Amino acid sequence: MSSGLRDLRAPLIALSHALHRHPETAWREHASSTRLAHFLADRGLRVEHPAHGLPTAFRATAGDTGPLVVLCCEYDALPGLGHACGHNVVAAAAAGAGALLAPLARRRGGRVVVLGTPAEEGGGGKVELLRRGAFAGAAAALLAHPGREDRARAVFRAAAAYRVVFRGRAAHAAMAAASGRNALDAAVLAYEALGAARSRLAHGDLLTAVLPRGGVAPNVVPDLAELRVMTRSATTAGLDPLASAVDRAARAGAVATGCSVTVTPEGPRYRELRTDPALATYAARHLRALGRRPRAPGPDDLTVAGSTDLGNVSHVVPTAHPKLSIGDVSPHSRAFARAAVSPAGDRGALDGARLLARVALDVWAPSRGGHL
Repeated sequence: MSSGLRDLRAPLIALSHALHRHPETAWREHASSTRLAHFLADRGLRVEHPAHGLPTAFRATAGDTGPLVVLCCEYDALPGLGHACGHNVVAAAAAGAGALLAPLARRRGGRVVVLGTPAEEGGGGKVELLRRGAFAGAAAALLAHPGREDRARAVFRAAAAYRVVFRGRAAHAAMAAASGRNALDAAVLAYEALGAARSRLAHGDLLTAVLPRGGVAPNVVPDLAELRVMTRSATTAGLDPLASAVDRAARAGAVATGCSVTVTPEGPRYRELRTDPALATYAARHLRALGRRPRAPGPDDLTVAGSTDLGNVSHVVPTAHPKLSIGDVSPHSRAFARAAVSPAGDRGALDGARLLARVALDVWAPSRGGHL
């Protein structure tokens, strides 16, 4: 371990655990973004917080000339599950890499930005930051994420989400049921229609849904019900047929029950991730140097791939999103949240910091290699 990372080891692990203890959901990451901004300012980076007109975004900069590398720092948590996607590890890795690179920027002839990117879990923070120019002039955008396996080239699908609201007519469920219009029935029928549609989906396409609202009392015909639907596809273009399937299912439930329905997109579409081949080559080499064994992409990766708003960035800026294993546990689970502060999670944060810093050095000066 380099002397720089040796000095950062305890503060980085403490940072990761503090974020984990105080999870904040999309667009509400006030304490998390403040904690990260202070960490980076204390290590010599020039910090703007808030940044780009977003209250929970920040921008920490070092270096004045040369290729610009943007390190993406995620820190939002999942509702009800906390850091079950391990964004505390993502944040610590990016902040640690920024701290390692800051004293080298002028000497190595490069620039680094640690960009605080709120609301990855459905809010599309990076999409908004891209629109606001946060990635302008970047030679590379990098993010290291915990996962089940070590990956230099992770696969992510395009995704879109929808809020489907059914409105009916309330009535006494025993004395006047015939005068009611049951919005819950409409939502259930739409949910079943989505299930039937799955048999016709193309390879890699996915429809998932939950029913967060469906009435308040069993003796009242529900006049309001809601589905939240997520669609995924191998490409952004593949989301269009899935949007039509959501609309057909919603209308079927409404027509069958005499209810009305509105289908509203929730947040921006996430585009599929395009990994830059050169960045993936750098990442694979450094993962192996860290004692990890990155798995090559396989034919079944698409069917289990998630989605990320970094995909939108990757269509504009050369991008890499390597993954570091923190154990054979599924993301978005309580077990993964526990793993994110386990010894394996701590190693993921430390290795992630070194990995990102070394890839950044490769971008700054490919002929010299990413040595710390």
